[in-house]
Amino acid sequence: MPRKTYKKIIVTDELLQQINPENKKLVERFLKEKGTRTSDGTIKNYTSCANIFFVWNLLHNSNKHFTEIKKLDFADFFSFSTNELRWGSSRNNGTRSFLSSLSNFIEKFYDEEYPTFRNVVLKTIESIPKEFTREKTILSTEQVESLLRHLSEIDSQKACWVALAAYSGARFSELLRFTTDMLDENHTAFGDLFMETTRKIRTKGRGKTGKLLSKYILKEQFLPYYRAWLLDREKIISANKLEDHKSLFVRDDGSPAMDGTIRAWFPSFEKFLGVSVYPHAFRHFLVTEFSKKNIPPALIKDIVGWSNIVMVEHYNDLEAKDMQWKELDNLK
Repeated sequence: MPRKTYKKIIVTDELLQQINPENKKLVERFLKEKGTRTSDGTIKNYTSCANIFFVWNLLHNSNKHFTEIKKLDFADFFSFSTNELRWGSSRNNGTRSFLSSLSNFIEKFYDEEYPTFRNVVLKTIESIPKEFTREKTILSTEQVESLLRHLSEIDSQKACWVALAAYSGARFSELLRFTTDMLDENHTAFGDLFMETTRKIRTKGRGKTGKLLSKYILKEQFLPYYRAWLLDREKIISANKLEDHKSLFVRDDGSPAMDGTIRAWFPSFEKFLGVSVYPHAFRHFLVTEFSKKNIPPALIKDIVGWSNIVMVEHYNDLEAKDMQWKELDNLK
């Protein structure tokens, strides 16, 4: 039961071959220079933006060299992306960022070849306010607990993954970076309520390696599923005669799990719960649980690993009417 998302594909290998060679060369050099200080994920996203924009430029804008593209051309592209591709704010703003960065690159490194070129993207195209383009799933405490009970009876690894996602609030990519040697039930924080990773892991952030942060996991809620999975994991590693690689999650052959390994589990989660389930729903779940318990936003920020308290409000799905307000006693 995947979330409903419209998707129109305009990029093909045949069309990519027809893109103006000078634009290809420009993008290749830009990505090479950008890649020295940004994450692989950013480069992957910029590559996708480049492919789509320059295929559009091929099909609808005479395959112009990038330095010849006018303000109105950029406006036409974003009209196309919104009306034809039906992009939401995140995708549009991400592509706007790519085009602006590419323009800055030309100003900086190609000023002799194109002395009159200027970055007009940010001045021409306004940032689009963030919006949700997919149906949002708000997981309740009862749903998460029932899913964990169900999984613990049939697959300890899936139960461990859901417990880690739900009680650490880590991003999907971060969950695959957890290793058995960084999880020590005696290494705790915040009054022994949380397990703290014994070393920091790479999280989302600026720079080639992202931001290194300690991660915190609600100890009492997570430990039963972790302990059960460790026993089964050891059997799998041993049966496949592997040297322990320490990756917490594994494939059937005992090798470290990849993105696709985990994503293949989600249809079974959705079938059991009867709702759409996606990785970030568990991140929302944890923040909402904290809010139910009236944990101060500043503390939630530090536990989850944000630098801005505004993110707490964004991830809190609890409505005001469902919260406990001691101030309401004044009305009695």
